[in-house]
Amino acid sequence: MKMSPADIGAVQRGMADRPDSVPTLATINVPTLVIAGEDDSVPLSELQLIHQRIAGSQLRVIAKAGHYAAMEQPSEFGHLLRIFLDTHAPG
Repeated sequence: MKMSPADIGAVQRGMADRPDSVPTLATINVPTLVIAGEDDSVPLSELQLIHQRIAGSQLRVIAKAGHYAAMEQPSEFGHLLRIFLDTHAPG
């Protein structure tokens, strides 16, 4: 609410000018959890691409949440994260 239209435009231009990081996804070799909200501003197809390019990753979609799923559905987000961490804890 405190950003001016010019500030918002600058952020959007910066995001648009970023280099594509999809080629680097295949280099990720640690357990990875991709979490999205079902109403995320990022299309599910983009998140599925991330999931597909990171070997062994998991994709979870949280109902009734958008791009800020961790804040919109904190209990569900925490539950998914806890399951993931418990499954991948060093042992």
